[in-house]
Order: sequence, then C-alpha cells, then structure tokens
Amino acid sequence: MNALRSSLSSYKFRRMMLLAAFLVPQLALGQWQAKAGAQFPDCLAGGDADAKLAAGCQARQVMAFVPNEIWIHQNDSIIWTHASDEGHTVTFLNQPQPANLGDAYPAAQTRVSGGVGCSAFAPNTATSLDNSAYDPSGGSGLQCLNSGTLGTYGTTYTVSFPAKGNFKFTCLIHASMNGIVHVLDPSATLPYSQQAYNNQATGQIVNTTWDVVPLGLFVNGGNPRVYTVGKVVATGGGWQYGSMFRFVDAQGNVITKASPLQVHLGQTVEFANIDPAEPHTITFGCPTDDPACPVGQVASTSGARAFVNVNDNGPQPSGTAGDGARYVVMNGPFHPADEGDRSAGDKSAINAGLLIPQAQDRTGLAQVSPSLNRFRVTFNTLGQYRFICELHDEIGMIGWVNVIP
Repeated sequence: MNALRSSLSSYKFRRMMLLAAFLVPQLALGQWQAKAGAQFPDCLAGGDADAKLAAGCQARQVMAFVPNEIWIHQNDSIIWTHASDEGHTVTFLNQPQPANLGDAYPAAQTRVSGGVGCSAFAPNTATSLDNSAYDPSGGSGLQCLNSGTLGTYGTTYTVSFPAKGNFKFTCLIHASMNGIVHVLDPSATLPYSQQAYNNQATGQIVNTTWDVVPLGLFVNGGNPRVYTVGKVVATGGGWQYGSMFRFVDAQGNVITKASPLQVHLGQTVEFANIDPAEPHTITFGCPTDDPACPVGQVASTSGARAFVNVNDNGPQPSGTAGDGARYVVMNGPFHPADEGDRSAGDKSAINAGLLIPQAQDRTGLAQVSPSLNRFRVTFNTLGQYRFICELHDEIGMIGWVNVIP
C-alpha cells in the first residue's frame, strides 16, 4: 500500500510538472509580434543608395502594419518591429468618448503630424516611452501613445493594453497606413495564433508588392515618360499600400545607370507620379534637402524647398503648362547630375518640388501641397544625368537620363 501511495504521489508530481511545462508556452502568448512596414527585396539595410538601386534592394515598400488587425487579451502587449528603411511611427491617438450615450463624438479626434505627435493632447509629450500602456479612458495608461519616427531597421516598439476595447492606430508619416487592435476579456477565445499572424503578414506583404507596376498599364505616346507608381489595398484592419520607390519608364522597366532612359537632344521627358498616396520629387543636382547645398533661386514651399530652380542660360523660361504640369528647359553649360557641386549661388539644380496627385485623387494625404503630379524637362545638352527623389533616394530611388544626338 505504501508503495502504491508512493507511486501515485510520484505520478501526481510528474503530472503537475507536465502541466507546468505545458502552461509556460501559453503564458508566453501574452506578448505578440507584428511589423511596422516591410520592403522587397529586403537587402542591404543601411547600405549605399546607388548599390541599392543596382541590386534592386528595397525597391517595393510596404507602407503597412503587417498584420494590421490583431486580437489579444487584456493586459497583453504587442511588439512592432520596424522592418523597413523607410521611417514609420506606431501611434494610438486620443479617442475621446461622448459624454452621454447617443451624443455626437467630440471634435478632438483629429489626426496630427508626426512632428506634433501626442503633444497635441496635453499634458503628454510628442513621443511615448517604449512599453507604455495605451488606454483611451486614461484610467490605466496613456490616452495618446506615439513611438516617434522609427528610422533604424530592426528597431522595436512595444505597447501594452490594460483596457478592453477596439483601438485604431496609424503611422503619422503615412496617412493611409493604419490598423486596429481588438483587446478582449482574458477568458475570451482568440481567433488566431502568432503563427497565423506571421502567415497573414507574409500574405499582406505579397499582396501590396505584387504587380505594383502592372504590365500594359502605360501607353507611350508623344514624350518619353518616367513614372512612379503604387497601389492601395484594404483589409479588415484598414488601409495598406505599396509603392515602387524607383523610377520606371513607359514600359514599366526600372531606370538605372546601366539602363538609363534614352532621350534624343531636344526631346522632352515627362515625369508623372501616379502613386495614389506617396509624394516624390524629381531633383537634378545638389538636393535642396541637403543643408550644404546652395539655395539659389529656390522658393520656400512645404516639403522640398523648391518648385523649380532652373539655370538661366537659355531664352526659354520655366513655368506651368496649360494642363497644369510644370516644365523646365535644361540648357548647358553645366552638369546637373553633379551632387558634389556646392558652389555659392549655384543655379544649376533642377527640382520639381513635391509631385502628388490632385486632392480628390489622394488617399489620406490631403494635408500635402502643392497639387502637382507631372513635371516635364526638355534636354538641350548632351550627356548622362543623374536625378533623385529627395524623399526616398536613400533607399535607391535614383534615375538616369542619357541624352544622345
């Protein structure tokens, strides 16, 4: 009998140990993983911009939280890993509730800029510490929570959720990039595992990057054309979009130094941004966002500091065409591809300023101005010219034009 008791006790002890071992992984599910942004091909993080262009690295940017809809338990936390070389924020804005059931919501739920962040909802600061708690009621955590710009690849930002509810979040840099977190009672059954979310993230990355430059979309008539392209998709969690951070020709081929756009002397090239959400610039010469570059005749505008800064060696002035496109004539003698030329008073740089679709065509970027999406350059000087998007050249958005007789 004593031997039987001993055997039963030993069995109970082993069973308790097995239960404890089984429970550990379940408790670990209180912390979830997601990504803020992604890029394809994902290579040369932090590398040289020209090398990224040549290798195709980071060409297709996923402007999305993946996945962008997550179900968790109360008091769980989510770790967002910055998986891109394009900067993003993880931001939960103040969500004031109506005072009485049936009343209209207060007007205070307003999207703010990345520079302002949570300081718009005093007394919080613009950014919030890693591992902060988000609670719109203010009972157990911050009513506004903002990571600030996550600029370094691999940076993580963790948010805990002490209150139950459905909480929208966004990137303050990219208005069409958002998602939702559903925080349920600890007794509720969650619909997805971490592995399921990993699979969803992979699917969403593929969905936003696949066919971002549709074959046969462009018809090349008249001027040689260069495009920047993208697409917006929607999920149950909100908006996501993918952008081609490269310059492509009218047939959809990526323009590189080895495969430049071929232009005959005197021809005009039209640059068009048909990306529904992402602004770009067309910049030849020393970029205006570089503080070491001369200003010359640059006019002050929002975003890039210039519309057009053109040489004054030729009789034809720059201006705006009848269809709303800006145009400029590139006359010699100068080499606008020389970014190293920082001579005082230099006027050889050419900059389109921000190219963005008209207000009614945008998705969530109504605060961006001016409303210009086409820019034309007439090339009257032989040579090969390098141009960039000032906003995204660090991830390889660089193009080349070869002007031949």
